[in-house]
Amino acid sequence: KLWEAYETLDDSKVRGSAGTVLTNLVSLVRFALEIDDELEPWPQRVHERFDAWMAQQSQTGTTFTADQTEWLGLIRDHLAASPRIELAGLQDPPFSQHGGLFKANELFGENLDAILTDLTETLAA
Repeated sequence: KLWEAYETLDDSKVRGSAGTVLTNLVSLVRFALEIDDELEPWPQRVHERFDAWMAQQSQTGTTFTADQTEWLGLIRDHLAASPRIELAGLQDPPFSQHGGLFKANELFGENLDAILTDLTETLAA
């Protein structure tokens, strides 16, 4: 209802609808505190930031395999629904259905912690 109220006040600053994703509360708070100029669904913001992060990685010469890209997408989707991710969380679905923490370590090696930290800071900031 709060999302709809903002839309009624100034629909030019509201993109999308709140839906049922709990992390949209983050968007509401950031908009109310005037941290963000537009109110948009949190998952949409995370996806846009992820695309920018992937482009930045490409520009710096970092490439990812298809399996790594799939995992990065899983991490992105997790951060769209939850404001952070930790190694232990890689044991839970949907990660466990893709090999869990063992597979993540196999794919990213010693870079796993840094990637999780970077994605959390970049996507959920």
